[in-house]
Amino acid sequence: MHFVFDALLIDMDGTLVDSTTLVEKVWERFCREHGLDFAAFIAGSHGRRTVDSVTDALGDTPDSRRLAHALETQETHATDGIVAHAGAATLLAALPSTAWSLVTSASRDLARTRMHAAGFDLPTFGIYADDVTVGKPDPACYLLGAQRLGVPIAACGVLEDAPAGILAGVAAGARVLSVGPRFEGQPDHVVNITGLDALRITLVDGKIHVAVDAR
Repeated sequence: MHFVFDALLIDMDGTLVDSTTLVEKVWERFCREHGLDFAAFIAGSHGRRTVDSVTDALGDTPDSRRLAHALETQETHATDGIVAHAGAATLLAALPSTAWSLVTSASRDLARTRMHAAGFDLPTFGIYADDVTVGKPDPACYLLGAQRLGVPIAACGVLEDAPAGILAGVAAGARVLSVGPRFEGQPDHVVNITGLDALRITLVDGKIHVAVDAR
């Protein structure tokens, strides 16, 4: 398969960066302390802002928001097990800095920690948790990412791994490439790829050509 984009909007955790072990360790402790079913919780929280996951589970109160902030601060100082996903370095090296944006549910500080741990700097453009009032699966983050790049959302490709992010990209009106297996209820037109190393990027007349080994 072959696609042509003006820009790419790229998720961080699970897409560029493998932070699964660390994230699940934090959330497992959270669920244990609050009597929550970990399997059910993690299935619904993947790819979402910390504050949204915590307030959904505990209610939207000042205490739950303070707890969410404390959890994110804790994660900001932890890097154990964080690595780049296969193909991430090659992908980012092929993209002009003005032609892509990070779009993550993490705060800027947390994103900086994880990107650095994986061997990357923060990009020129980024949309972080505090840049939107409503997180994924709401499309606001991807719409804002396209706006800051000065590119119509319909001309953007989204790279995502989590259901919340995939649905956000679809709702925004972008073409979504999903890294990993399909999930129940995933829109039919989302293209699933085995990993970032399944992408081949070339630049032609300012356009990003993406050849995809789809599955």
